[in-house]
Amino acid sequence: MVIARMLLLLLLVFLAAASVAVSAAPQAAVEITREAHVQRLIRATRTAWPALAGFSPTTRVFADIQLVVSDGRRAWAMGARGGEEVAMAKVRELGVSYEYQRYRRIVWQGLPAIFIGLGAALPAQERQRLQDPRALPELLGLATHEAFHFHVEAGWLRLPGAERSIIYPARAEPRVYRNQLIRQLLAAALGQPEALARASHWYRRWLDEHADEAGRLRQVDRSEGTARYVESVANLLGQGVRPGSGEWSRLRLEALIRQGQEHDLVADLAADVESYVLGDLAGYLLERQGTDWLPRVALGETPLAILLDSVAPVAAPLDRAVERRIRRAVAVANRKVAPVLESFLQRFNDPESGRLLVPSRALPGSFEVGNSYRLAAQPETIEVDVHAGFVLADGRIDLQAATVATQLKSICGGEDLYWILPLAPGELQATPEGRLRIERADLKLDIAYPQRAVDEPRSWCAAA
Repeated sequence: MVIARMLLLLLLVFLAAASVAVSAAPQAAVEITREAHVQRLIRATRTAWPALAGFSPTTRVFADIQLVVSDGRRAWAMGARGGEEVAMAKVRELGVSYEYQRYRRIVWQGLPAIFIGLGAALPAQERQRLQDPRALPELLGLATHEAFHFHVEAGWLRLPGAERSIIYPARAEPRVYRNQLIRQLLAAALGQPEALARASHWYRRWLDEHADEAGRLRQVDRSEGTARYVESVANLLGQGVRPGSGEWSRLRLEALIRQGQEHDLVADLAADVESYVLGDLAGYLLERQGTDWLPRVALGETPLAILLDSVAPVAAPLDRAVERRIRRAVAVANRKVAPVLESFLQRFNDPESGRLLVPSRALPGSFEVGNSYRLAAQPETIEVDVHAGFVLADGRIDLQAATVATQLKSICGGEDLYWILPLAPGELQATPEGRLRIERADLKLDIAYPQRAVDEPRSWCAAA
């Protein structure tokens, strides 16, 4: 009954929004040129980031952070004090990718900065979205989110044993519990009585019954959840909305509802996807309570823990229809990934194969992982559908829809989270120039020939 009431309320909200959209007179499309797009981004950054710097001591660094963007022909730098076109030669020296939304941590004129590629052309969906003159470029949210990771979170103490993985074969119960938790937090945001207590019920069940996953995901909940919250705040500040105003509450709720629709957590079973939504919801509810929670996250707590640890739970009925959908989806996902993992582990554990170890510090910017799995008999985490580019001292490694392993270990001269690529004996042959070159569908590699690890004869160290 509670879920039905919540869904009815959501439906009414969206019907109201739809009626407004239908009543609006259609207008001719406006061309979004490169110059117009960048100028909107400059205005949005100049509006959002000074306000974000004053929003909390935790986000004060946004007064200085610079955003540098380029399409490979022209480049611009911007921040809290405005923006301007800059010399393309200086940007080329960074060795960055100009592909749309590809980002990288940089330093610009001595200031903390982030670079984001503009691509050859603005995607059609973004051009359509920007037909609304009030819409902010989506790059503002991306820049805020990733700059928060690079220049705020980088100073936090990292929690031990934290990672994004789930146990394989994947279990349905933790996904069900987190799904119910999200639904109750959204109900609480919409003002439903006892919804926060029901959220506490599902939160505690997840903590108690899946303590192993809770321990692994707490860093992700803390990191991605907080970054998503700060991103959401920046998007409203960029529109000139005043925190605490009626408009602020209305727009935040609309964004939270929309986010819940965009992230179908039944269809998308990556556990870390939940972290974004949970952090944004918890952050909004803490903000509404007047809790100064961001400094506590920096010290190691998660937004969920700050919100719910002190809330007495009230038993909540399980939505059986959602449970059935999740169980079916988890079963399908397990069947789909099984042959991928089997093929990878055969190559990875083959005593005749080698393992190329690439340190995470060689990964300067954006990357994507479809899902991360922990297997009972395997000490490494298996990362599936990886898209990433590693920049090494003398070369580059690009992964496209690859399956690799990761592990935090002390090897190759230092402790790091290493990305471990299995290579067949024939792939470890050096070129006449003393390099290692491989090109296949999921891997393109051209680096100085790696050194064999001292303690692991099958492992080879890529020089960062």
